[in-house]
Amino acid sequence: MRSDRILVALALFSAGCPSLDQSKGLQKVPAAQSYDYNAFVCGAMPVLVRHCSYLACHGDPRHAFRVYSPGKLRGFDVASRSDRDAPLTADEVQANFDSASGVLLAGPAPDTASLDLQTAPLLLKPLKAAFGGSEHHGIGVFPFPPAQSLDADPEWTALVAWAAGQKQPIPPTADCQAFFAAEGLVPR
Repeated sequence: MRSDRILVALALFSAGCPSLDQSKGLQKVPAAQSYDYNAFVCGAMPVLVRHCSYLACHGDPRHAFRVYSPGKLRGFDVASRSDRDAPLTADEVQANFDSASGVLLAGPAPDTASLDLQTAPLLLKPLKAAFGGSEHHGIGVFPFPPAQSLDADPEWTALVAWAAGQKQPIPPTADCQAFFAAEGLVPR
């Protein structure tokens, strides 16, 4: 069953996707690595919420990659506007982490021991074609204006850093701890 899902993911995500420019710092990382939850919450998740969680996009529960966010898709029945706009629950954040990790690992890798960041759908799909991306649905998000290059886009670099295995120290940095506190969550 898992191999069927991998084949479907490969067919959906790799058909016609060009490789990223080698000079953008993307590399192979161990596929078996454990992605850091705290680094995701403090670095990658805000980027995904800001750029990917629209109701017509990955804020749609029918999509394999979905991003829960306040005011949009929620992981529970919404009874009021206050419910909809409330901070994310720990379960929603975990679901975002699981979804992003799954999409990151859905790309083709030359072997099972490594993840090729040049083919990872989480990084390839939102990247503008001029930078080697596939611009899913004709939309290239990164680099996001006013940035004119990928290395000048702090959101892109945050997403790539998490995908490449960046970890938060234990305990997390003061900024990360403050982000968790503001969201009413607890770092791990």
